[in-house]
Parts: sequence; structure tokens; C-alpha cells
Amino acid sequence: MSNVQKKSSASKAASAAKVKAAGTAAKAAEKKTATVKAAVKAEETKAAVKAAETKAAVKAAETKAAVKAAETKAAVKAEETKAAVKAEAAKVETSVKKAAADVKSAAETTVKKAEKKVATVKKAAAKAAAPDQYVAVQFAGKDIDVAGLFDQVKENWKEEGRKAADLKKINLYINTDDNTAYYVVNDDVKGQITL
Repeated sequence: MSNVQKKSSASKAASAAKVKAAGTAAKAAEKKTATVKAAVKAEETKAAVKAAETKAAVKAAETKAAVKAAETKAAVKAEETKAAVKAEAAKVETSVKKAAADVKSAAETTVKKAEKKVATVKKAAAKAAAPDQYVAVQFAGKDIDVAGLFDQVKENWKEEGRKAADLKKINLYINTDDNTAYYVVNDDVKGQITL
């Protein structure tokens, strides 16, 4: 073969070797590109997961903040309600005290009126029960007032240092023959009055 042919065959072989090397390099580059693409995809997935986690953390923090705000609002509302209840209780207590004072005052007035009526009725009953009486014993030209004798017995009772409230019963016996009135007080104390 001639030199030209040898060159041409060698050149073809070199070209084929170059094409083959270029194909192998292209395949290697494709593999490398696929590997890089897979790594990029993995990184993108990691970034997406990280972003989702961050989003979830932010959402959780927002939810926590919202819950905290709601709890604070509820606490403030509870305090306001407590204060309102206390104020209302104070109003009710004041109203009850005023009503009690009014009732007490009305009751006292009614009791006083009733006591006056009772006193009036007692006086009227005493007057009705004890009509005016006069008893006199006449003898030997004398006119002896029996009521006066009872009054004298009461005076004697007090003069002896006794209390009028202790005097419960008086029995009086008038003896015209002796010109004396004899008495027994409370079935125990005896005495006499000259007529």
C-alpha cells in the first residue's frame, strides 16, 4: 500500500478512535450530568423538605402565638367578668342592706304603733273592768270609806319598807264593835287600822 493509503487508513483509524473516544467521553459526560442532575434533584428535594419544615415551624409558632393571644384574651375577659361580678355583688349587698334597714324601720314603726294601741286597749279594758265603786260602812254616826281603808293598808305596807309590787292580795275585815278594821296581806302579814 501506498503511503497515502496508509495515511488515509491511519487517519481514518485515528478519526474513528477520536469518534469512539468522543462517544465514550459523551457517555461519561451524560453519566456525570445524570449524576449531577440527581444530586441537584436531591438538593432541591432537601431544600423543599427544609422549606416545608420551616413553613410548618412558622405555622406552629403562629398557632402558638394565636393560642397564647386567645388565652390572654380569655384571662383578661375572666378578670373583667370577675370585676363585673364583684361590682354587681357590691350593688346587691348595698341594696339588701338598704332594704333590710327599710324593713327594720317599718317594723319598728309598726311595733310602736301596735304598742300604743295595746296600751290604749289596756287602759280602756282597765277602765271597763274596774267601774267606779264606792263602799261605805255607816255605824254610830260615822261614814267609813272602804276604798280609803285599802289605800291605808297599802301605805302601811310601804312604810314597813316593802315594795308596792310585792303586794298581791289584801283581805279586809271591818269590826264595828271594836271600831277597827283588820287586814291580812298576801295571806301572811296581818295588821289593823283604827276607824
